[in-house]
Amino acid sequence: MLNNTIKLKNYVWLVIVLIGALAYTLYLNHNLKEDLEDYKGYYKSIAVKYIQEIMEKPEMTAPDMEVTSVDFDSNMLLFQDLDGTQFSLRDFQDKILFINYWATWCNPCLAEMPNMAELYNEYKDNNEIVFLYLSKEEAQTIIDYIPKDESLKDLPIYKIITDDDLFATSGIPTTFIVNRKGKILVKDVGSALWNDPSVVNYINNLL
Repeated sequence: MLNNTIKLKNYVWLVIVLIGALAYTLYLNHNLKEDLEDYKGYYKSIAVKYIQEIMEKPEMTAPDMEVTSVDFDSNMLLFQDLDGTQFSLRDFQDKILFINYWATWCNPCLAEMPNMAELYNEYKDNNEIVFLYLSKEEAQTIIDYIPKDESLKDLPIYKIITDDDLFATSGIPTTFIVNRKGKILVKDVGSALWNDPSVVNYINNLL
Protein backbone atom coordinates (compact mmCIF):
# COMPACT_ATOMS: atom_id res chain seq x y z
CA MET A 1 0.00 0.00 0.00
CA LEU A 2 2.84 2.38 0.94
CA ASN A 3 4.66 1.61 -2.28
CA ASN A 4 1.53 2.38 -4.31
CA THR A 5 1.13 5.72 -2.51
CA ILE A 6 4.76 6.63 -3.24
CA LYS A 7 4.34 5.62 -6.89
CA LEU A 8 1.18 7.74 -7.17
CA LYS A 9 2.94 10.77 -5.67
CA ASN A 10 5.87 10.28 -8.02
CA TYR A 11 3.47 10.04 -10.95
CA VAL A 12 1.68 13.23 -9.88
CA TRP A 13 4.99 15.07 -9.58
CA LEU A 14 6.05 13.78 -12.97
CA VAL A 15 2.84 15.07 -14.53
CA ILE A 16 3.32 18.47 -12.84
CA VAL A 17 6.91 18.67 -14.11
CA LEU A 18 5.85 17.75 -17.65
CA ILE A 19 3.04 20.31 -17.62
CA GLY A 20 5.46 22.93 -16.32
CA ALA A 21 7.99 22.07 -19.01
CA LEU A 22 5.30 22.23 -21.69
CA ALA A 23 4.08 25.62 -20.42
CA TYR A 24 7.64 26.96 -20.38
CA THR A 25 8.24 25.70 -23.92
CA LEU A 26 5.06 27.38 -25.15
CA TYR A 27 6.13 30.59 -23.38
CA LEU A 28 9.54 30.48 -25.07
CA ASN A 29 7.97 29.81 -28.48
CA HIS A 30 5.56 32.70 -28.01
CA ASN A 31 8.42 35.03 -27.15
CA LEU A 32 10.47 33.66 -30.04
CA LYS A 33 7.64 34.42 -32.48
CA GLU A 34 7.32 37.94 -31.07
CA ASP A 35 11.08 38.46 -31.35
CA LEU A 36 11.04 37.12 -34.92
CA GLU A 37 8.28 39.56 -35.89
CA ASP A 38 10.24 42.40 -34.27
CA TYR A 39 13.39 41.44 -36.20
CA LYS A 40 11.45 41.12 -39.47
CA GLY A 41 9.95 44.57 -38.92
CA TYR A 42 13.36 46.03 -38.10
CA TYR A 43 15.09 44.62 -41.18
CA LYS A 44 12.14 45.65 -43.36
CA SER A 45 12.50 49.24 -42.16
CA ILE A 46 16.27 49.14 -42.83
CA ALA A 47 15.66 47.83 -46.36
CA VAL A 48 13.08 50.56 -47.04
CA LYS A 49 15.42 53.29 -45.78
CA TYR A 50 18.26 52.00 -47.95
CA ILE A 51 16.07 52.06 -51.07
CA GLN A 52 14.98 55.61 -50.20
CA GLU A 53 18.64 56.65 -50.09
CA ILE A 54 19.27 55.54 -53.68
CA MET A 55 15.94 56.50 -55.32
CA GLU A 56 15.95 58.95 -58.23
CA LYS A 57 13.26 60.89 -60.01
CA PRO A 58 11.20 58.91 -62.56
CA GLU A 59 12.16 59.13 -66.23
CA MET A 60 8.59 59.95 -67.33
CA THR A 61 9.13 58.30 -70.72
CA ALA A 62 6.58 56.77 -73.08
CA PRO A 63 5.91 53.08 -72.40
CA ASP A 64 7.23 50.31 -74.65
CA MET A 65 3.84 48.67 -75.19
CA GLU A 66 1.97 47.38 -78.26
CA VAL A 67 -1.23 49.04 -77.07
CA THR A 68 -0.98 52.37 -75.28
CA SER A 69 -4.59 53.52 -75.15
CA VAL A 70 -7.28 52.52 -72.66
CA ASP A 71 -10.56 51.34 -74.15
CA PHE A 72 -12.81 52.39 -71.30
CA ASP A 73 -15.76 50.35 -72.60
CA SER A 74 -13.90 47.02 -72.68
CA ASN A 75 -11.20 47.46 -70.02
CA MET A 76 -11.56 44.73 -67.38
CA LEU A 77 -9.74 46.43 -64.48
CA LEU A 78 -12.09 46.32 -61.49
CA PHE A 79 -11.16 47.36 -57.98
CA GLN A 80 -12.72 48.30 -54.66
CA ASP A 81 -11.85 50.74 -51.92
CA LEU A 82 -11.22 49.49 -48.40
CA ASP A 83 -14.89 50.03 -47.53
CA GLY A 84 -15.91 47.61 -50.29
CA THR A 85 -17.22 50.08 -52.89
CA GLN A 86 -16.41 48.84 -56.41
CA PHE A 87 -15.05 50.90 -59.30
CA SER A 88 -13.83 50.47 -62.86
CA LEU A 89 -11.80 52.77 -65.07
CA ARG A 90 -15.06 53.78 -66.76
CA ASP A 91 -15.91 55.66 -63.57
CA PHE A 92 -12.92 57.93 -64.19
CA GLN A 93 -13.16 58.47 -67.93
CA ASP A 94 -12.08 61.94 -69.11
CA LYS A 95 -9.80 62.29 -66.07
CA ILE A 96 -6.03 62.20 -65.84
CA LEU A 97 -5.15 58.92 -64.14
CA PHE A 98 -2.17 58.25 -61.91
CA ILE A 99 -2.15 54.48 -61.32
CA ASN A 100 0.32 52.78 -59.01
CA TYR A 101 0.62 49.01 -58.48
CA TRP A 102 2.05 48.15 -55.05
CA ALA A 103 1.90 45.64 -52.15
CA THR A 104 2.53 45.69 -48.40
CA TRP A 105 5.27 43.02 -48.76
CA CYS A 106 7.10 45.05 -51.43
CA ASN A 107 9.90 47.09 -49.84
CA PRO A 108 10.55 49.18 -52.99
CA CYS A 109 6.82 50.02 -53.04
CA LEU A 110 6.85 51.15 -49.42
CA ALA A 111 10.02 53.15 -49.98
CA GLU A 112 8.31 55.47 -52.46
CA MET A 113 5.05 55.85 -50.52
CA PRO A 114 6.08 58.93 -48.46
CA ASN A 115 6.81 60.95 -51.59
CA MET A 116 3.73 59.43 -53.25
CA ALA A 117 1.73 60.88 -50.36
CA GLU A 118 3.32 64.30 -50.92
CA LEU A 119 2.41 64.20 -54.61
CA TYR A 120 -1.15 63.09 -53.87
CA ASN A 121 -1.62 65.85 -51.28
CA GLU A 122 -0.53 68.35 -53.94
CA TYR A 123 -3.50 67.39 -56.13
CA LYS A 124 -6.08 65.75 -53.85
CA ASP A 125 -8.47 68.71 -54.21
CA ASN A 126 -8.17 68.78 -57.99
CA ASN A 127 -11.10 66.94 -59.60
CA GLU A 128 -9.31 66.66 -62.95
CA ILE A 129 -6.81 64.04 -61.75
CA VAL A 130 -7.49 60.71 -60.04
CA PHE A 131 -4.92 58.75 -58.03
CA LEU A 132 -5.38 54.98 -57.81
CA TYR A 133 -3.08 52.92 -55.58
CA LEU A 134 -3.88 49.32 -56.49
CA SER A 135 -2.88 46.12 -54.69
CA LYS A 136 -3.76 42.49 -55.43
CA GLU A 137 -3.63 41.60 -51.74
CA GLU A 138 -6.67 40.87 -49.60
CA ALA A 139 -8.37 44.00 -48.31
CA GLN A 140 -7.90 42.94 -44.68
CA THR A 141 -4.16 42.46 -45.24
CA ILE A 142 -3.94 46.05 -46.46
CA ILE A 143 -6.14 47.37 -43.65
CA ASP A 144 -4.04 45.59 -41.03
CA TYR A 145 -0.80 46.99 -42.48
CA ILE A 146 -1.80 50.65 -42.85
CA PRO A 147 -1.22 51.56 -39.15
CA LYS A 148 2.42 50.51 -39.59
CA ASP A 149 3.07 53.18 -42.23
CA GLU A 150 1.91 56.77 -41.74
CA SER A 151 2.15 57.63 -45.44
CA LEU A 152 -0.41 54.98 -46.42
CA LYS A 153 -3.11 56.66 -44.35
CA ASP A 154 -3.19 59.61 -46.76
CA LEU A 155 -3.50 57.63 -49.99
CA PRO A 156 -6.59 56.39 -51.90
CA ILE A 157 -5.89 52.65 -51.73
CA TYR A 158 -7.83 49.98 -53.60
CA LYS A 159 -7.85 46.19 -53.82
CA ILE A 160 -7.82 44.78 -57.35
CA ILE A 161 -10.78 42.51 -58.09
CA THR A 162 -9.92 41.70 -61.72
CA ASP A 163 -6.82 42.98 -63.49
CA ASP A 164 -6.48 43.94 -67.14
CA ASP A 165 -3.67 42.85 -69.49
CA LEU A 166 -3.15 46.44 -70.60
CA PHE A 167 -1.58 47.17 -67.22
CA ALA A 168 0.52 43.99 -67.09
CA THR A 169 3.90 44.57 -65.51
CA SER A 170 7.04 42.55 -64.85
CA GLY A 171 7.35 43.83 -61.30
CA ILE A 172 6.16 46.29 -58.71
CA PRO A 173 6.03 49.10 -57.97
CA THR A 174 4.83 50.16 -61.39
CA THR A 175 3.25 53.53 -62.09
CA PHE A 176 1.16 54.57 -65.09
CA ILE A 177 0.07 58.07 -66.08
CA VAL A 178 -2.90 58.24 -68.45
CA ASN A 179 -4.20 61.41 -70.09
CA ARG A 180 -7.85 62.45 -70.47
CA LYS A 181 -8.17 60.65 -73.81
CA GLY A 182 -7.00 57.36 -72.28
CA LYS A 183 -3.50 57.38 -73.75
CA ILE A 184 -0.87 55.86 -71.47
CA LEU A 185 1.90 58.44 -71.42
CA VAL A 186 4.15 56.95 -68.73
CA LYS A 187 4.95 53.48 -67.48
CA ASP A 188 7.64 53.53 -64.79
CA VAL A 189 8.81 50.32 -63.10
CA GLY A 190 10.64 50.56 -59.78
CA SER A 191 10.86 53.03 -56.92
CA ALA A 192 11.10 56.70 -57.76
CA LEU A 193 10.90 60.17 -56.23
CA TRP A 194 7.38 61.03 -57.31
CA ASN A 195 7.39 64.32 -55.41
CA ASP A 196 10.23 65.62 -57.61
CA PRO A 197 9.49 69.04 -59.23
CA SER A 198 9.80 67.44 -62.67
CA VAL A 199 6.78 65.24 -61.90
CA VAL A 200 4.76 68.20 -60.64
CA ASN A 201 5.61 70.16 -63.79
CA TYR A 202 4.65 67.19 -65.98
CA ILE A 203 1.26 66.80 -64.30
CA ASN A 204 0.62 70.55 -64.32
CA ASN A 205 1.20 70.59 -68.08
CA LEU A 206 -1.34 67.79 -68.49
CA LEU A 207 -3.86 69.69 -66.41
